[in-house]
Amino acid sequence: MSSEQPSEKTAEDHFKDGLAFSKLGDDRRTFESYKKAIELDPDHFLAHFNLGIRYGKLRMNLEASKSFREALRIKPEAPMVHYSLAVVSNLIGEMDEAFKHYKEALRINPEFGRAHSNIAMLYYGIKSGKETIHHLAKAADIFKETGDEFMEKNARDLLQECGREFGLTPEDCQTL
Repeated sequence: MSSEQPSEKTAEDHFKDGLAFSKLGDDRRTFESYKKAIELDPDHFLAHFNLGIRYGKLRMNLEASKSFREALRIKPEAPMVHYSLAVVSNLIGEMDEAFKHYKEALRINPEFGRAHSNIAMLYYGIKSGKETIHHLAKAADIFKETGDEFMEKNARDLLQECGREFGLTPEDCQTL
């Protein structure tokens, strides 16, 4: 019989295990590891955030929303968490929350191209032409600057279609 005591894992150790299991595609062990990290350290920002991402990938959007809200409790100025919460809020039909969190992501990081693109589509859904065009134009310019040709082309194509539909140009919509 060995007299050695197993060493206790820290929250960070469990978080790192979660990352490794995630890369292996082992959802059960990924969830267990992130949850154990949170149990040991309720303010482990990345464990909450990554748990939300994993839930989102499995279309468990209510759970993802809860995890992202916990991450925001810890770091309210994290634009990627606001963006991620906006995405899942949209998917579960919480449109006001989606708008709120896209706007907050853009307040924190005005050069967040995907947030501009996504909020443009929310505005399109409620037929707010000026806001749609404004955010699509911003997104296209940002995607051009960052070299994301696919997203730039997509934004510019949508910009033309929406411009025709609403009878507006990007110049008409530079300010809101």
